[in-house]
Amino acid sequence: MSKRPCQALNRQQNTQIIENWERAYHWLCRRRRHAPVNADIWDLRFWWFCEKRALLTRVLSGDYRLSPMQAYHRQGKSWVQWPAQDALVLKWVALQVEPLLPRHTRCHHLKGHGGVSGSVKAVSAAWRSGNWRYVYRTDIRGFYRHILKHQVESQLHRYIDDEVCRGLCLQWLNYSVDDGGDIYTPEKGICRGSALSPLIGGSLLRHIDGYFASREELFYARYMDDFIVFTRTRWHLRKAIKSLHEFFDLGGFETHPDKTQLGNIERGFDWLGIWYSPLGPQIAPRALENHRERCARLYEQARYRRLPKAETEALVRGYEARWSVWAIRQLALARVRIAR
Repeated sequence: MSKRPCQALNRQQNTQIIENWERAYHWLCRRRRHAPVNADIWDLRFWWFCEKRALLTRVLSGDYRLSPMQAYHRQGKSWVQWPAQDALVLKWVALQVEPLLPRHTRCHHLKGHGGVSGSVKAVSAAWRSGNWRYVYRTDIRGFYRHILKHQVESQLHRYIDDEVCRGLCLQWLNYSVDDGGDIYTPEKGICRGSALSPLIGGSLLRHIDGYFASREELFYARYMDDFIVFTRTRWHLRKAIKSLHEFFDLGGFETHPDKTQLGNIERGFDWLGIWYSPLGPQIAPRALENHRERCARLYEQARYRRLPKAETEALVRGYEARWSVWAIRQLALARVRIAR
C-alpha cells in the first residue's frame, strides 16, 4: 500500500509543492482581476494569508472535494466557471502533474513547446521552404465536449502515481454543473476553462503527434485541436488524411467542416489567424471577421450598460489597439526567416 504524499515528502518535494501553491494563487488573481465586486475571488484574496497553509494541508490530506461548476447567464450569454477556491486547487494540480504527463514537441500550445509564436514560425518556415505542394488544415469539432472520459481516466492512472493529485484529477474529470439549483453531471467530455483542460487535451492526442512527426514525407504541427499537414504529393496527402481520420474515429472525434482546408498550398490556407498565400502572409479573413464581430459586441454591451458615448469609444479603441498589436506581432512572426 502506497503512502499518501503528505506522509513521505522530502524537503525538495515540499518546497516544490509550496512554490506551486503560491504560483497557482498569483495565476488565479491575474485571471480574475476584473471579476465583479461580489465574486468569490475577493473573499479568497481576503483570507489568503491567514488560511493558505490550512487549505494546502487539507488538499494534501486527500480530504478536499471540488464543488460543482457554477453556470452563469448574462446578456444573452451562458458559461460555467469553477469556484475560485477550486480553480486555485486545480491550477496547483496542473503544475504538479505537468512534468508527469507525456507530451510531444509538435504540440505547440503546451508550455515550453513554442506557443503561438513558435507554431507560426514553424509553419511559416515550412511554407516558405518551397518543399511542400499540398496542405490539409483542420480542427476537431467540439474537442473538449467529445473527449471520452474512460480514455482520460486510463491516462491518469497510468502516469500519475500521486494519490492526491490523481484523486483531484478524477474529481475534475467527473465534474458536475450547478445551474440555478439544477445539478447535472455530463456523461462525456471534459470541462472548459480549467488549467487542467489544455494539459490533458494536449497529452491525450500525443500518439497522433508521435505518428505524424515520424513521417519524413510530410510536415506536421498541432496547436490544441488545430492540425496542419504539408505534403509533396497528392498520394501522401490522401494517406495522411486517412490516417488522421482513423485516429479521430478511435477517439470519438470528427473534423469541423467550416474549419477544414484541403488542396494545393498556393491556393492559401489559414493558421492561427494568418492567411498564407503567394502574396505573402496576411491577417486571415476569419480573424478579420472575428475582429469586426467583437467590436460590434462591445458596442452592444456598452449600450446595454448605458455607458456614455465617450466611455464606449474609449472601450472600443482600447480593444482595437490591443488587436492591432496582436496582428502586427503575428505578421512579424510569419515573415521571420529562420536561419538554417
